[in-house]
Amino acid sequence: MKWGVFVLAFVLAGSAHAQNSDISGADFTSGKANGRLAGLGRQAQVADKRLVITAPQHWHAQIAAAVKAGGNAEIVLRDGFYENVLVRVEDKAPEPARPEVAAAPAAAPAPRVERAADPVRAPTPVTQAPPAAAPAPRAPVTPPSPAPTPAPAPVAAAPVATPPPAPAVAAPAAPVVEEAEPEADTAPATAAPAGPFVATEPGDLSPVRTFLEKQYNGGRRITERVEPNALEIGDLIYTGDGAAVVVRRDRGTLRRFWLEGPIDLKQSGISAEGRNKYRLHRASMR
Repeated sequence: MKWGVFVLAFVLAGSAHAQNSDISGADFTSGKANGRLAGLGRQAQVADKRLVITAPQHWHAQIAAAVKAGGNAEIVLRDGFYENVLVRVEDKAPEPARPEVAAAPAAAPAPRVERAADPVRAPTPVTQAPPAAAPAPRAPVTPPSPAPTPAPAPVAAAPVATPPPAPAVAAPAAPVVEEAEPEADTAPATAAPAGPFVATEPGDLSPVRTFLEKQYNGGRRITERVEPNALEIGDLIYTGDGAAVVVRRDRGTLRRFWLEGPIDLKQSGISAEGRNKYRLHRASMR
């Protein structure tokens, strides 16, 4: 199958020109491009940048693993329509600034009220008549008692100001992490069957079913099936003893199927990536 050109574009912040590297399909499939991808990841981590990578979806896991081998840089993976890879280095999105909450004004102290001393009514002076000849003695006049002091009026307390509620701040979105595809069986490599490989769903208590579900689905049960003519580009086939598990990427997750029917694993549209791991590069396989 003819491969497209694998393009790496590294855009440096503040630079006037982009640095492009063209890598042939043979170098990409053989793993020779992994060193360059690791270097880009290392440079982006040191410069506190992020890598925006556009490529076919079934390449995402392999590209992410190669970049992470060089450094823990932030990666954004996007689907591409052509068989090439575009890598762009750009500044990370700034985190939204937290608005400052204005301090609530302090409550004004209650006005201090001072009471003036109540006046005391002065005694009424005693008026005496002019003395007469041999006047009779007069009884003394007693001044009136002072008026009682009135009680002060109650003073209402000033209301306490309530601070406004703090504005809600949305949390930054977490980076998208895609589920990694399973690795091939680590047993010694063997050649693919000479003729078509006939796969059927194993029985419930079959040892091969238990092994394949544990190896390629975390021990969870696989319930879906797919025939060879319904396979899609990018599907992975993991073979066992008369059975095979098909792993298909659906956005950021992986789906598992039992393969039902014969398929020639040596045809040109299928490449071997391990002892029992095969990748599909052309649809409608038999």
